[in-house]
Amino acid sequence: MQIHVVQPGESLRQIAQRYSTTVQEIIIMNNIQNPSMIYPGYKLSIPFVGTRIVSIRDLYLPLQNSKPRTEIVTHVVIHFISNAASKPNDPYNIQDVYRIFLNNGVSSHYLIGRSGEVYRLVDENRVAYHAGKGNLPGFPSYQNRLNEYSIGIELLAIGTRDEMLPLMSAQTYEAIAPSNIGYTDAQYRSLNLLLDDIIGRHPTIKRDRQHIVGHDEYAPGRKTDPGKLFDWSRINFTGQLVHTVKGGESLWLIAQKYGTTINSIAKWNNINPNSPLWVGQKLTIPVKNQGTTYTVQSGDSLWKIAQKFGVSFEALAKMNNLSSNAYLVVGQKLIIPR
Repeated sequence: MQIHVVQPGESLRQIAQRYSTTVQEIIIMNNIQNPSMIYPGYKLSIPFVGTRIVSIRDLYLPLQNSKPRTEIVTHVVIHFISNAASKPNDPYNIQDVYRIFLNNGVSSHYLIGRSGEVYRLVDENRVAYHAGKGNLPGFPSYQNRLNEYSIGIELLAIGTRDEMLPLMSAQTYEAIAPSNIGYTDAQYRSLNLLLDDIIGRHPTIKRDRQHIVGHDEYAPGRKTDPGKLFDWSRINFTGQLVHTVKGGESLWLIAQKYGTTINSIAKWNNINPNSPLWVGQKLTIPVKNQGTTYTVQSGDSLWKIAQKFGVSFEALAKMNNLSSNAYLVVGQKLIIPR
């Protein structure tokens, strides 16, 4: 953790961008009740990049909405849910959404709210009723049985007009505020942290698009969630890098360097793609398909791990944004470059 002293004219948004974190994470870490009441001289604790801040609130469904698990967990299924069909002007009331689960005899393990808050509805050692009937490409034995092998995550969100019309009238959809359609930055942040937690407990879940899937991929034609508005590029499948902006650099140059896009970097850092960059600014870079993930063991060092995988010491350090003499912690995840 590091301390930042608020300067005149600074906002929480600017501070979060400077340290490659989010406003929500700073608010949680500092227990801020009124974000607008931050004055020059105020000392803020800043989470390091990669600090795990995901507060889970228990909101359990009755046991009859799930059953004991007997199979090994291999998948995560992403969904969306809302109460927009009944209350288009207030679609995300948590109690209303809870009653949807309760009244329909369905469930999910987790629910992520618009501000990134995470609710636990069903324990992972139980099967939640979230996927239903369907087929998963590459897993024929999972036909109509994905619930048995998966953990379900619902996000409070509303899809496109075409995706929602089977659930509501066009008039109802038009009554929904534009800000309530799609997903929020806070949800993507919490989803990535939650996936870290889940995969840590279930290493049989591979962090790729074959094992972290959408409900609409398992049950196309029957389900439309998480839908076209869900940005899969914002799921950190193999890790992320932090880039410090140098003189003369632009988002385009940085995107080219890391083989990603301007929009992906802008979305991950919650900035406008046309925003000017400043020297020293830290940008989180979404990195996909750049290598495998290794969990640090007792006695490991960067040099030993590099030797083990046949990669250079320098490439390993750079890939993980580490100094040459970085101290490794048992359980720490490192990306091994190809």
